[in-house]
Order: sequence, then C-alpha cells, then structure tokens
Amino acid sequence: MALKEIWPDAIVDVLAIPETASVLKNNPYINKVYTFDKRKKANKLRSFFPLVSALRRNKYDISFSIQSSLTSSLIMLLSGIKKRVGYETQKLLTTKVSLDRSLHIRDRVLLLVQGFTNKKLNNETAVYCNAFDIKKAKSLLTDNEPSMKIAMAPASVWATKKWPEDNFVDLLKKCTDYSIYLIGGADDYDLCERIIHKTGLATITNCAGKLSILESCALIKEMDLVVCNDSAPLHMANAVKTDVFAFFGPTVQKFGCYPYRNGDKMLEVELDCRPCGKHGGNQCPLNHHRCMLDVKPEAVYEEIKQHFLTHK
Repeated sequence: MALKEIWPDAIVDVLAIPETASVLKNNPYINKVYTFDKRKKANKLRSFFPLVSALRRNKYDISFSIQSSLTSSLIMLLSGIKKRVGYETQKLLTTKVSLDRSLHIRDRVLLLVQGFTNKKLNNETAVYCNAFDIKKAKSLLTDNEPSMKIAMAPASVWATKKWPEDNFVDLLKKCTDYSIYLIGGADDYDLCERIIHKTGLATITNCAGKLSILESCALIKEMDLVVCNDSAPLHMANAVKTDVFAFFGPTVQKFGCYPYRNGDKMLEVELDCRPCGKHGGNQCPLNHHRCMLDVKPEAVYEEIKQHFLTHK
C-alpha cells in the first residue's frame, strides 16, 4: 500500500513463503505474488535459480527486503536489481535503513520506504476477503445467537505461548451469554473439540480446519472480539479491525508484534523471567510457566464483560 502511495504507477510484486502467500490474495496493490520455499532445504536448492531467472526477466528498478537474511540478499543481487533496500544488519544492499526496535513491527517495515517520501504513510494492516470468503465464513454462523460473538483461538505453534487448555474451558463456562466460535488450523481441530467436550456446552462452534486463512479473516470480521494467544489470529483480527485480547507470556510488547488498536488488550502478568525468548519455546525454562498460569480465567472474563460495557 505504501509503495503504491509513493509511486502510483509502480508495478509491485511480492516474494513470500508458500504458507503465507495466501494472505496476499486479492490485494489490489499487488501485481503478482512469487513463492519461495526456503524452509525445506531440497525445495530451496531446486527452486532458487529458476526463481532468480524469473525475477531477472522482470527488470525491477528497486527491491525492499523485510527479512534480513543472506538468502534474500542473494536473490535481489542475482536478480539484477540495482537498488536494494533493507535494514542495516543485512548484507549486499545498496541502501541500509536503521532499525528502530521501539516501534511496532508494521512501523518498522514502513521505515524501509519512509525515506522516499515526505508523506505520513498509512500504517494500518489489511487483508482482502472476496465474496466467496465471506459467504463461507457466514455459513458457519449459528441462528438465533446472542448479540455478542467471540472467536477464541486456543492453539499456538509454541507450547509456552499457549494459555492452558483448562483455562479456556473455565473461561468458556463463564461466557454462556456470548456466541462462541473456536478457530484455528486443521491441526487444532482435536484441541478445540476436546475443549468443547470438557465444557459440556453444545452451543460452541468448532471452526478449526474448516476455513482458509482469508475465510478465517472473514469470520473474525463478523466477531465482536477475538481471544487468542500471541499468534496469527491476533494479527488477523487487527487486519479486519476486530478487537482482540491476546495472552502474552514468554513474549512481550517490546518485540513489536502486539495488538495495536484502541479496543485491544494484552493479557499478561509482570514477572522477572519475562521475556524468556522471542518466539517462546516448547517448555518453560524455569518449569513453572507462571506467565500463563497466573492469568486467571475469572480475571479474563471480567475484562471481557468490561470491554463490552465500554466498547459496544
């Protein structure tokens, strides 16, 4: 969006990993999305030079690297792009930008292009759901439901980022005045089913694994609130302007990936051992996991009630 604001006639292509490329679908500012599977070594080696060859044919005037990796540098260099912009820690660039880690991640990204304009750039994140995404999402909404709808995402790639399963159960038992939808990927379906079974409530809808990323975004847009761990649904909620409460345990705000809208809230407790890692881990280094265990369901429920009193 910022690039098209600065250079309205520019043709903007994006290079992404396959897992995240679908997030950019329907984006009106993007001409084409290329994918590169850098995480699987065999695919990386096999597809590197065909990718470089394809990019080289496009004769780009300028490139911006959000990832400060040597692979990104080599792709830009070998693609024949003469002006290569990135953060100061990256190699093989022509323009290096100082990274201000005090900023939210979206503003850090905008630093890469801010030097090319005097305008204050729009820093709102966005996704673009089409009519089919919206229709699929709405098909999961239940009839005659309470007026307030909450999506909860209990999963995370990292074990220490997960608010305990039984805490979600206790919270859901308190939220009977709201319409509840559990969301996540296909791998999260069993977790969500187990949580629903433990609550004994038949009114909770398990949407995990039933929607694509953009369809999930469309569902989140229909919600009044999202409750999740420090994970993708947080950013999806921000992108569709749905308020979000996010549990932060091993990670903290200074890492820059926190929810940023006015109605959002970080659910956390102050501990000397926080943070213990940028991405969390599979086990608490001190074996107590208090950063999550000390955030009680009763307190979260009171925060939800207060939120709806003041924001709806």
